Amino acid sequence: MMEDLRQVDPALPQHREDHSPPIPDKRPLDVDAGAMILDDSRLTYSQAPGNQATATIDPVSPHATSDTDKMGFTKVEIPAPENGAQSSGPRQALPKGLVATRFNHYPASNSSRHPLSPSSTVTSSSFVECDLIDLGADISSPSREFSEKDVIPNARDGGGEADSSDDSLLRREIMELRYRLKSTTARAEIAEEKVERAERRIGEIKSTVTSTITEIEKDTAPLASKINELSTENAALKEQLRDAQSHIFSLQPYRKELTPEEVGREYDDLVEGISDWVSKFMDPYLDDHEKGVEDLMTATRRRPSDALKLKQVIHQYPDLVHGAVFPETDEDIIVATIMRFINENIFQNIMYGSIANYVEVLSFVETALQNHVDPKRDLFAIRTWTAEAYNAILSSRDFKGCREKKLRELTIELASIFKIFCRRDKIDAFFRSFEQICIKPAMQLYEKIQVSTNHFYFDINPYIVWGGDGEMQTSTDFLDNLQDLDCKNIVQNRKAFNLTKIDPQPTKKELYHHLLNVCTLTPALYMRQIGRKDVIKEPQLVRRQRMLVAWGPQEKRDRFQENGDRTLLSHLYYAKSDRERQEAGGWTNFRWGG
Repeated sequence: MMEDLRQVDPALPQHREDHSPPIPDKRPLDVDAGAMILDDSRLTYSQAPGNQATATIDPVSPHATSDTDKMGFTKVEIPAPENGAQSSGPRQALPKGLVATRFNHYPASNSSRHPLSPSSTVTSSSFVECDLIDLGADISSPSREFSEKDVIPNARDGGGEADSSDDSLLRREIMELRYRLKSTTARAEIAEEKVERAERRIGEIKSTVTSTITEIEKDTAPLASKINELSTENAALKEQLRDAQSHIFSLQPYRKELTPEEVGREYDDLVEGISDWVSKFMDPYLDDHEKGVEDLMTATRRRPSDALKLKQVIHQYPDLVHGAVFPETDEDIIVATIMRFINENIFQNIMYGSIANYVEVLSFVETALQNHVDPKRDLFAIRTWTAEAYNAILSSRDFKGCREKKLRELTIELASIFKIFCRRDKIDAFFRSFEQICIKPAMQLYEKIQVSTNHFYFDINPYIVWGGDGEMQTSTDFLDNLQDLDCKNIVQNRKAFNLTKIDPQPTKKELYHHLLNVCTLTPALYMRQIGRKDVIKEPQLVRRQRMLVAWGPQEKRDRFQENGDRTLLSHLYYAKSDRERQEAGGWTNFRWGG
């Protein structure tokens, strides 16, 4: 029997004559059996996707005994998991040398329970091509067919039976070792093949990356030169664009359009500011009327030149003389006088009259553009050129000094008219108030409309003039233009007089007898828009002319005058001729012009 075994495996050691195999010394393994368990496994094969077979190792026994058989192989018993499940580690390739190392530390086990089927040979293509190896599978020695207690009694029965049992056991161990060797070799070959394939893949990736980098480097050089070329071209195009924009802007006409609403709001602010300020400095005279009249008459006797100057200015405007005879019109007359001064010296005087020679040159150029150049310029182009020219003058540093000089001159001239109402110790503050509230805002408004391409202008018509014999005459145009006038009825506490709201509508004869023009307060504001090709549009009324009127029967108007207090300006204006007028029968004679 032993001879047959030696023929099967020449490496089998020689036995002694008693046919008892040598039993090696029982000593523990140097390695941790729990960390390097290689259980007997049964290879089963399943068809993987893509017609590729994968090898799985099914554990045969969940545990093994930790005893030593007669061949000297140490049996390691692995405790079963608490939950009864077999361990299943990650499937991954084994590195070279690991299979041999693990095999040397584990004993052979019985392979009788795991016969290799023809389909499970390690040389099959499906086994070689498998991609995954379960390194965590339980490959511990399978449970023996005969328990230890069955083998030992039989060994005691006799030498022949013991030898036969030992031979069977040895044969099984040899077959198991061969199986394990073949399995380990197959797994090692699979791992080596995977390593080779991985190395080839890495080489391919390196080759691809290298070629890609080479191609990128080849493409980078022309791209860099193209970028530099495009950058240079972009800079040149930007410079050309700036030049083109400059030419386009130079060809575009000057446009600085102001809306009627914007100019109208600033004009309202100017008038309201002047009215509020006049009300403040006239309060000391109007709060106590009798005392105010006495103080004004005292100042007139002490400063007759100041009183005479105010009387002369009022006399220039017959409608203001006429309005002074109606009660409660002192503030209105002063506001109207200030607005007349601003209109004549600022609104109607080109550039305040401070640069007359420049204005003459501009007027000469305007005439030449309109009549002498070929082709002739239309009114729109001329107005645009004029507005731009005035804008250049007003923006220059040289004109700044002229503006400040004219500001001081106009302030002194206007404040001197009303100096009779100011005490000498407050004259400086009085003059500064006229500058900040009256003159400066008016100049700012004028300069804004002067540089506008739309033509804004002011116009005033008092409808009352001095007659040849020194008497007042009214114009019938007053009744014709009522719809364009902003009238306040002093008989009804300055209620707005709107002809369209009177029911029934009065006839023109009724208006002639019952509507009296008292005085004009502020000029009207118009805008005339100049179109292309000499088209001048109709003037647009931005703000109506403000007026005071007395609407009612003659008896009602007379009663209003009799019950009211005589105004301070009326006392001042008629101071020298009061006695003569009383002997003649009262107020200045008044008649309507025919």
